[in-house]
Amino acid sequence: MPPFDCAPSSVEELAATLRAASAERRTLRPVGGGTRSRRGAPVPGAEALNLAGLDGPIDHSPADLTVTVSAATPVERLAHVLAQSGQMWPQADARPASTVGGVLAAAANARSRLRYGNVRDSLLEVVLATGDGRVIKGGARTVKAVSGYDMPRLLVGSMGTLGVVVQATLKLWPVPEARAWFAMEDTADECLGRAERVLAETYRPAAVLVSPGRLSVELAGTAADVAAPAGLSLATPPAEPVARGLVEMGVPPRRTADLVRALERAGYDHLAEMGVGRVTVGVTTADDVRTVRGLAAAGGGHAWVADGPDDLRADPDLAWGPPPPGIAIMRRMKSVFDPAGILNAGRYVDGI
Repeated sequence: MPPFDCAPSSVEELAATLRAASAERRTLRPVGGGTRSRRGAPVPGAEALNLAGLDGPIDHSPADLTVTVSAATPVERLAHVLAQSGQMWPQADARPASTVGGVLAAAANARSRLRYGNVRDSLLEVVLATGDGRVIKGGARTVKAVSGYDMPRLLVGSMGTLGVVVQATLKLWPVPEARAWFAMEDTADECLGRAERVLAETYRPAAVLVSPGRLSVELAGTAADVAAPAGLSLATPPAEPVARGLVEMGVPPRRTADLVRALERAGYDHLAEMGVGRVTVGVTTADDVRTVRGLAAAGGGHAWVADGPDDLRADPDLAWGPPPPGIAIMRRMKSVFDPAGILNAGRYVDGI
């Protein structure tokens, strides 16, 4: 079949494209900035749906600490606009070229989740184009609770399998007066022990991260709040593990230290978020993915491929692991939002 015009410049054009694709059963792969295109299983044969043309104005309400933007808005441009009013969207893990919609679809949480919470907590209202071309809205532009199904939270982390986010209203935070990283280098046990003391004794740290031989702490707040914890000195932020692929592990926060020790014994490079339970691990082979997933399961958690070449993601079971208990509900949601199954078909867990 001839290719679609897969670069819509308006919401109406996007909806028409989705309706036509559903009618012809043509699979599409929504693309924003492409910074997380290697997350989850590949989608072979899908046509790229370029969303760059949907970028639009930024409606910022500083007094309300909210902003409404097109999902195609680059996060760097949004950050520049917000900074002029002393505000920020701290939950987003922003990379060069990342878009607001891409961050939401991937649930790309920043390292400062310990202090500021998850991306899903920042989303107040969302406008979505469904797989069959309907344009629907969920939530509200105020922080007040909204009755009914919480559609915004459902869409965060859905990997573009339910619809295309076209607009979002976000809750903002004031830019802190001061912010800095501090670090120490020592054995894993010493770093873990000091991390526990930082969590117990320091007022709302933004991040407490443990990597091989290093503890890194980010503090944010008033100048008086941003002072080096005992045993740490001013430092630069830690780097992510460097490897062919990255696996993101999640365990109950109280089990994070045990997982770090297991990764140390197995020789895997890692970056663990203490108090949160997220651990990013560098992997090379499919066997590595299975090994670290086993370590996560032993700690009561899960693991999935957050970035990597196709051979680490081609099998959805390898990319995501066993289907979760709620898989039947997830399939029902897919059938409601994308009845023809055209959006990122097979990218998510268990082939969704």
